[in-house]
Amino acid sequence: MRHSDQLQTDKDTDLTLIDLFAVLWQRRGIVMLVFVAVLMVAAALIPRLMPTYRSVAEIAFVIDREDTPIDGGGVAQHLETAMAELRGNEVLAIALSVLRGEGVQIVPAIDGSEGNEAGDNRVLGALRSRIEVVRIGNASVIEVSVTDHDAAQSQKILNAVIDSYLWQRESARKQGLRARLMETSEQLLAANAKLAQAETDLSAWQQQAGFIEPDESRLMLDRIYQLNGMLEVARRDLERARLMADARKNAQSIDALLALPPIANNETVRRLSGQYDEVRRNHAALDQRYGPKHPAMIAVHRELETVQRHLRDAVLVAAEKIALDLRDAQKQYDVIRSQRDDWQEKLTVRHEKAQGQAALLRAVELMRSEADKLGTTEQELRIALAAFQSDVTVMQAASLPETAEFPTRRDLWMAAVLVALFAAVVAGMLRHYFDQAIHDDGNLEDRFGIPLYARTPQVDDPFASAVSMEEAVGHLAVLINILAKTRVHAGRAHVSCIGSAVPGEGKSRLARDLATSFATAGMKTILLDGDLRHPAGFARVGNVSDLTAALAGDGTLEDAIQSGEDHESFDYIGARASVPGSFATGLLQNGLRDVLDHLRGRYDRIVIDTPPVLSVADAILLMGAADARLLVLRRGYSKRRDVRDAISQLNAAGLVPDGLVLAATRGRPAYGRDNADRAEDA
Repeated sequence: MRHSDQLQTDKDTDLTLIDLFAVLWQRRGIVMLVFVAVLMVAAALIPRLMPTYRSVAEIAFVIDREDTPIDGGGVAQHLETAMAELRGNEVLAIALSVLRGEGVQIVPAIDGSEGNEAGDNRVLGALRSRIEVVRIGNASVIEVSVTDHDAAQSQKILNAVIDSYLWQRESARKQGLRARLMETSEQLLAANAKLAQAETDLSAWQQQAGFIEPDESRLMLDRIYQLNGMLEVARRDLERARLMADARKNAQSIDALLALPPIANNETVRRLSGQYDEVRRNHAALDQRYGPKHPAMIAVHRELETVQRHLRDAVLVAAEKIALDLRDAQKQYDVIRSQRDDWQEKLTVRHEKAQGQAALLRAVELMRSEADKLGTTEQELRIALAAFQSDVTVMQAASLPETAEFPTRRDLWMAAVLVALFAAVVAGMLRHYFDQAIHDDGNLEDRFGIPLYARTPQVDDPFASAVSMEEAVGHLAVLINILAKTRVHAGRAHVSCIGSAVPGEGKSRLARDLATSFATAGMKTILLDGDLRHPAGFARVGNVSDLTAALAGDGTLEDAIQSGEDHESFDYIGARASVPGSFATGLLQNGLRDVLDHLRGRYDRIVIDTPPVLSVADAILLMGAADARLLVLRRGYSKRRDVRDAISQLNAAGLVPDGLVLAATRGRPAYGRDNADRAEDA
C-alpha cells in the first residue's frame, strides 16, 4: 500500500499563475540552489570562452568599361572574380609571409609542420576560413572582414591581406601593360621595316623612269623624310601639350596645378613657392611663440597672404602658358603636316603619269598610317605605364574592433541568467511534482483509510471569505455533535482533540474556530491549549493560576480558566509560559484526567489543541483522553510520510483518528452568499 502511494503522483489540473508563484515560493530552497549552481557553472565556463573580434574594411573597384560590359551581370562577374582572387592561395601566401615577419601566428605551430606543403595548406585554410568577403548592395564595393580572438591581431591580418591583394593586382596589371607595350613595339618595328622597304621600292622605280631626274626625286624624298621626322616630333610635342592641358583642366586647386611639371618648373613659381614655404615656416614658429593676436604675427600673416596671392597669380599665369604651348604645338604640327602634304602632292603630280606610281604611293601611305597608329599606341602605353593608377581604392581602412561579436560575455551572462531561471523553475516544478505533499485531489480517504470530515479554505485566499470559513467549521461542528450523541453520557461534556503530524498545519486555528462555532451555537465551550512546551499565549497575565499550576495541583481550575467576554465566546485555559519537555509530559500524565473530569461537568464541549504528534509524546496523551480525534492536514504543506508516521504512532497507542480535516484549500463561493448580497443591495 505504501509503495503504491509513493508511486502515485498528485496532479493539480487547475494550476494557475498564482499557484505557480506559490509553488516556487514553497520550493524556494531548491529553486535558489539550482539557480546558484547554474550561475556557478556559468562563472566557471564563460571566462574560458574566448571572444571573437571582427575587423572590417571596404574596397572600391574602378570598372574598365572596355573590358567589362556595362550591364550589372558583367560588373557582378568582375567583382566575384576579384573576391575569389582576394581569398586565393597566391594572395594569402603573400599575406602569410608578411604576417610571419610581424610575428603573427594564425594557428598554433605543430612540430615538423613548418615549411612543408601540408603545414602551409593547413595554415592557408585556417587563414581563408577567417576571411569573409561580401558585396555591398549593387555598388562596385566589397566588404572584407577578418575574425580573430585578439582585436589588434584581426586588424593586422586584414591589413596584410588587403596590402597583399593590392600589390598582387597592381603587379598583374603592370605586367599586362608591359606585355602589350612589348608586343606593340615589335609590331612598330616590323611596320617601319615594311615602310622603309616600300619607300625604297618607290625610289628605285622613280630612278628607273626616264623623265624623272634621280637627284630631284631623291631630294624630294629626303625632304619628305625630313618632314616626316619633324612631324613625328611635333606630334609627340602636341600629345604632351594635350596631356598637360587636360591635367590643367582637371586640376581643382592651386596645389594640383603646382603638381604639373610646366608650372612647377616655372622660375617665378619656383621662386614664389620657396618664399611662401619660408614665410609659412616663420608664421608657424611665431604662432607657437606669441599666438595669433601678436603684432608680429599679424604682420607675418599679412606677408603670408601677400606671398600666397602672388604665388596664385604666378601659377595662373603659368597655367595660361600651358594653353599657349598647346596652341603653338598644334600650329607647328599643322604647318609641318601641311608642308609634308604639299611635298607629297608635288611628288605625286610629278610622277602621276608614271606606271605603278599610284599603287606604290598608296602602299607607302598605308604602311605609314599603320606605323603612325602603332607609334601612337606605343606612346599611349608608355604614358599609361608611367602614370599607372590602380583600379582598386581602399575606401575604409581596416578598423580596430572595440567590442567582441555576438555572443559577448555580457550576452553569455544574460543567457546564463535566463537558463538559470528556467532550470530553477523546472527544478522547483519537478520537486513539487514528485514531492510528498498533500493535495486536495479527493484521494485522502482511500490513501489513509480515514474519512475526510471537512475542508477549510486558505486564510489569505482572495476567493475565501468569512462565510466560507464559517460553513466549513460549522459542517465539522455538526459532525462532532453527531458523534457526541453516540459516544458521550448525558451530563458529560464531549471532548474533541485537534492534532497534526508536524507544526504549521493549522490545528491551533481550527481549534479556535471550532470552539467559536460551538459557543455561537449556544454550547458552553472551553478551549484547552495542551501544548505546554509552546503555548499560544492567550492566558491573561493577571490570572492567579494557569493550566500548568492546575495540572501540578498548585492552583484551582477556577483561577486558571479565562472566561469569554460574552455568552457567544468560549472559555480558555492554557499555560502562560513554556514548560520543559519531560516536565510537561509528566504533568499531563498525572493531572490531565482530573482536569478533564472536572471540566466535563461544567461544559458542553471541550476542544483540545495538541502539540504535533511527531514532535512530542504529549499529543498521544491528549488524544487518548478525547472522545473525538481529528487530524489536520494542510494542502501543499503536509507530507504523506509524516501523516502515515503520525497515524502509525497513534495506532501503536491503540488510537485511531476519527477524521481528517484538510486545511488551506482553494476558496469556494459560500452557499447562498450571492442571494444574500443581492438582498442587502436591494
